[in-house]
Amino acid sequence: MARTTTKTDAARQRAIAWRHAEHARICDVIEPHEYGTSVQCTFMPTFWFFNSLRVEGPDTGVSADALVHAADVVQGHLDHRLVEVEDEAAGRRLRPGFEALGWAAERLAWLELEGVPAGAPELEEVPFPETRPLRLEWASGSVWDTDPEARLRFSEHEDRTAGLRGSRALIARDEGGAAVGFASFRRDGDTAEIEQVYVTESRRGHGTGGALVTAAVRAAGAPATFIVADDEGDSKRLYQRLGFREAWIQHVFTRKPG
Repeated sequence: MARTTTKTDAARQRAIAWRHAEHARICDVIEPHEYGTSVQCTFMPTFWFFNSLRVEGPDTGVSADALVHAADVVQGHLDHRLVEVEDEAAGRRLRPGFEALGWAAERLAWLELEGVPAGAPELEEVPFPETRPLRLEWASGSVWDTDPEARLRFSEHEDRTAGLRGSRALIARDEGGAAVGFASFRRDGDTAEIEQVYVTESRRGHGTGGALVTAAVRAAGAPATFIVADDEGDSKRLYQRLGFREAWIQHVFTRKPG
C-alpha cells in the first residue's frame, strides 16, 4: 500500500525544497555526491551555509567518520567543514559521533506559519545594509564569532546575499529614534522566510521581537512563511506563540576554522 503523505510530511518537504532553492540561487557549484549534494559559493568561501555537504534522503547508516572524510574531500580548499543532514533520525544518530570528533552540532527547527496575521504593527522598512550595526552587535555576542575582521567580512557576505535573495528589512526604534532591533525577510512565489530577527539586549522581554516577526510576516504577505530557530533555544517558543508550527528538524554539523 502506498504511504499517505501527511500535512507534516508536506511541510517538511516544502522546507527542504526552500533550502535547496536558496542554495540554487546563491551557490555557483552544485554537484551530486555519494551522500547527497555538495554546494559551494566560490565567491564567498567563508560563508559557511553556502559551502556545505547536504546529506539527503532517508538514513542510509553512514557513519560520522565517513561524512567527515567526504567533507574533507569536497571542502578541502576551505577553512571550515559543514555537513547538513536532512533526515532527523539520521541527525540524532550521527550527533554523538560528530561531537566526539570535536565538531559543533546544531538542531535547527524550521517552523511554518500559514496565512497572514491581522493587525500587525507598522514598522519602518529600510535597505538591508542599514541593519549592519545591529548585525555586528549580534555577531559580537555569538558563539560563532571569531574576530572583528571575520565579523565584518561576514556582514559583507550578508549584504551581498541579501541582494541576490531580494531580502527586505524592518527596523524597530526606541522613543528617541535609535534602532533597537530588526527583522529581514524575503518572498518567492507563495512562500516567504523570516531570515533574521534581532533585538538589542536592553529591549528584550518587551514584545519587540514578536512585533518584528509579525510585521515582517505581514509585509511579506505570503500564504506560508518559514522561520528557523535553534531547537534547543528560547526563540522557538516565541515563534510558536505567534502561531508557527514545526515543519522540519535539520541537523547541522560544523568544524570551525582552526
